[in-house]
This record gives sequence, C-alpha cells and structure tokens, in this order.
Amino acid sequence: MLKPRLESFALHLIILVLVATPGWAADLDVQLDRTRLRANETLTMRLVAAGGARGEPDFTPLEQDFDILSQRQSKVTRILNGQMSHTREWTLELAPRRMGRLPIPALKLGSASSQALTIEVVDADDRGPGAVPKALSVHAESETQRPYVQQPFGYRVRVYFRQQPRHALLSEPVAEGGIIQRVGDDRGYDQVIDGVEYRVIERDYLVIAQRSGPLTIRGPRLEASLPDDRGGRRRDPFADLDEAFGGGFFQGFPGMTGLSGPTRRVIERASDLEIQVRAQPAGSGAPWLPATSVQISDEWTPSPPLFQVGEPVTRTLTVTAQGTTAAQLPQLDLGGIEGAQVYPDQPQGEDLAGRSAPTALKRFKLALVPTRAGSMTLPEIRLHWWDTVADQARVAVVPARRVEVAAGRGAAAPPAPAAVGEALVDPAATAGSEPGAPVEPSRRSETGMSRGDAGLWPWLALVLGLAWLGTLGWWARERRSGRSPKGSDRGSEDGRAESLGRIRRQIEAACLAGDPRAARNGLLGWGQANWPSDAPRGLGELAIRLGGEAAPVLRAINRALYAPSIQAWDGRAAWKELAPRLDEARRGSSARMEGPLPELYPRV
Repeated sequence: MLKPRLESFALHLIILVLVATPGWAADLDVQLDRTRLRANETLTMRLVAAGGARGEPDFTPLEQDFDILSQRQSKVTRILNGQMSHTREWTLELAPRRMGRLPIPALKLGSASSQALTIEVVDADDRGPGAVPKALSVHAESETQRPYVQQPFGYRVRVYFRQQPRHALLSEPVAEGGIIQRVGDDRGYDQVIDGVEYRVIERDYLVIAQRSGPLTIRGPRLEASLPDDRGGRRRDPFADLDEAFGGGFFQGFPGMTGLSGPTRRVIERASDLEIQVRAQPAGSGAPWLPATSVQISDEWTPSPPLFQVGEPVTRTLTVTAQGTTAAQLPQLDLGGIEGAQVYPDQPQGEDLAGRSAPTALKRFKLALVPTRAGSMTLPEIRLHWWDTVADQARVAVVPARRVEVAAGRGAAAPPAPAAVGEALVDPAATAGSEPGAPVEPSRRSETGMSRGDAGLWPWLALVLGLAWLGTLGWWARERRSGRSPKGSDRGSEDGRAESLGRIRRQIEAACLAGDPRAARNGLLGWGQANWPSDAPRGLGELAIRLGGEAAPVLRAINRALYAPSIQAWDGRAAWKELAPRLDEARRGSSARMEGPLPELYPRV
C-alpha cells in the first residue's frame, strides 16, 4: 500500500519540477532599443532564448538591410522566489544600409522562431529648422566617369568632422569587377564650408576595371564615437576632491576611460558611384596598354658601346609610362639579331611613389655577344599604346641601328667596306620619335691622301728601319761575345710558370665548384699570364688561341653569366675539356720563348 503511494508522489514531483522550470521552453524574443532612428545612427538588438536552447541562431537574413557591426553572447541565470531560470542572450549592433521602413525578419534557433518587427530609418539631415551642421560626413569622388577597361583611375574619399572623434574606423570601398588598391598616406587639412570650420582627412585609391560596362563602387563606411552632449555634461569625478582640498590639485589630470563622459556611436557612408567602363577600341593594337604617356630609353654598358667578336655588351631598354602600373606594362619584342648571341635577363618592373598620377617603369636588360666581324643591324623595337588624353593610338619606337663589329684580337678581320654615302642611324630613342638625321661617313679625297701621307710615311719608315738595324746589330754583338739572353730570362720564365700553375688551379677549383664567373675571370687572367704582350681581351679571343673544342665550352660560360639559367652550368665537363687545351697552349708558348733566335747571317 505504501509503495504505490511513493511512486505516485515521485511522479507528481517530477511533473511539478518540469512545469515550474521555464528553462525547458525554447522561446525566442527580439528586443530593440528603438524603432525609429537616423541614417547615421546604429540600432541595438537583443535576441533572448529561454530554457535549454542549443546551437546558434542564423543572422543571415539581417544582412540584406543591415551591417552587423558587432556581436556578443552571454548566459544569464536568475533565481526569483526560489525558482531558477536560465537564458542565453545575443546582442547585435546594426547599421541600416538604406532609409525607409526596414524589416527585422523572423530569426530561427532550432525549431524556435522569433517574431518579425519593423523599424523606420529617416534622413540624417532631417533635423528641422535651426539645426546645426552635421558633426561628421563622408564623401567620395572619381577622377573620371568613363575610363577604359584596364585603365587605372583615381578614387578619393574625404572625411569631414567638426569635433574630434574618440574612435573612428573607415572601411575600404568595394567594386565587383574591379581592383581597388590604396595609394599613399592620408592627408589632413582644415576647410571652412558655409561658415563652419571642418577638419578634412583625404584618402586616395587606384581603381582598375577588369571588364567593360557599368561598374558600381560601394562607398566606404565610417564608424565613429562622438561625445554625447544631449544629456548634459558629466560632472568631473575629481571636482569634489578639489573642493575638499581647497585647490586645483587634480586639474589637468589625464582623462580616464569611462570617466570622460558619454559617447554616441555614429555611422556615415559615402554615396555609391556608378562608372561606365569603355571597351578596348577597335584597331588599338596588341597588347592593350592605356596610358597618358609612354617613352622608351636605350642605354649601353660600356657607353659608348664597343662591339667586338666574343665580347659581351649590355643593352638596357627602359619603358616609362604614366597613367598605368608596372604590372600592366607588356613585354618588348626584342627580335633576333643576326650575327650575335642574345642573352636576355628577367624584366624588372617598379611603380614610382610620390607622383600625382600613377607612373611605372620596366627595365629590359640583355647581353649581346657578337659572333662575327663586320656590319650588324639591331632591329627596330615598337610598343603600341593608347593615349587616353588624346583618345588615339600611338607607338613608342626605338629605331633600328647599324653598328660595326671589330674582329677579336688574334684573329684576322674580314674586309667589311662601307658603301659610299651609307647612313648611320642616331641611337637615341624616345616615345614616337623618328630616326635621327643620317650622318655621312667622312671621306678623304684621293688628292688629299697622296699629299698628306706621302710626305710623312717615308720619314717614319726610315726611322723604324734604322732602329731595327740597330737592334739586330746589338744582338749579333752579344752572341759573338758568348752572352745569351736565355740565361738572364730563366728567372722570369720560372715566375711565369709558377703564376700559370697557380691560376690553373684556381680555374680548376672554380669549374669544380660550378662558378662560371670565377672561371671566366681565371681564364682571362691565365691568358694575360701566358701571353703577356698580346693577351686576349675576352673569351672569344681566348677560344681562337686555344682552338679545338674550346669555343663551345667558353660560349657556355658566357651563356651561364648573361642568360637566365634553365640548367645548371656543368663545370666538371668544362674543365675536362679545358685542362688539356690550357696545357697545350702553355707548352707552345714556352717553346716559342725558349727557342734560339736564328742567326741573321750564316756562319762561313
């Protein structure tokens, strides 16, 4: 009898607990701090879930008409009249995106749903008669309303405020179908508008439209905290202490957070701008380069250049363009050069800062190594671009140039007579410039040649002949007296052999280490030591001296130095080919130096 009563009591107790505990209900309630606000003000919304609600609510429906500036969550436990309740709260700060009646849609959390509400947003300037000017405003403007596709143009944002905000944050403008990048630093100055003094902050951007047609630039949003004087000025917390101590002990004490008076949060937006982007004009050429100015300069190292077989000469072409960026500057078609090997370097682009308009540079550096003597033509270089100021197509030109290539030292130069009256092209090149006026090579008349040279050369030949006879006489006298210069030169020959051996070891180490620059320097030094009176001035001349298969090996060294390396230079294979060539050249040079001078007259 007792057991059924206990079971019935326990069941009623469980039902009583379930009914008395509201935490098991999962109701959603939306609370707003106000239902009418101005366009530059924010709205605070609280979403309260009572009971054992789990998960997170979906706030995505709010983003259609509001920007969610902040969001925080809290849990609250209350005990009232001995009853305990649990709630979860989400507090959101919302900024309206437009004026008018805006809905607060129903929000969901699991199976629970909140009620739908409506607020009204009025114009921020609707203050009635006698209203004071706005304390804060944001304006945006575009440099042009009809740019070409891929043409950079300026976009400027100005922030005006009458009183210094305690906190301010400016978002970035957004353009779907365009690239926006910030340019330079912010600038500040004072300006008087309608008799009211404002502090103005300017921020510049560069916009590049990626497609033609309408382009909408959404203006940036400014969030600021301004002093709120609507409720009266808050009393200084140290004023009572000052009165108690009978002085201004605490005057000038720095303000403390939370004690400097109430603030109000203000949201301002710049108006959206719609830009009409024009397509690339027909017949504008390729590649497409819209700009306000384009120039090409041509520089040589050494200057003036000396073209010689086997000797590298560096050419630098610099494209300078205004109204565009370095990333938009195209590659130059350098073309092929007959009679020379060309080793281009990687182009280097640069955007110049501190200019009123975007200015870009792009340098194209290449090494030319002539492979044969005679006349060589450097082809014309053209760059098509579109003048956005004059709205027409233009071409930047580096004119063709004809140069003469000298033979390498130690090699016979093939005859390369220039045609009478052949014009030479001025090497200077600027944007749209024409080739320079022809310069006629100087020609001496046959009469002038016979008169001037006939009177000088006979006397010079006579002096050289007498000097030569005197040298031969001295040599004969020395040999008859039993003295030979061979013994006196033994020390210098030993020193030369030691120097050649040391440099040879350096070349070997450079080749085995895969260092083409050290190998080239060592080879030229070895040539200077082996032929001190007639040293080769480049690897081209050294290849002629060494002969055999040395030429392709030395060309590979030049390629490794002046061309972008796709494969690593094989120094071990190069040394395997060069070592016997160097030894053979050394033995030949030593034999020529040690061999006896043949007698001028036979002995009788």
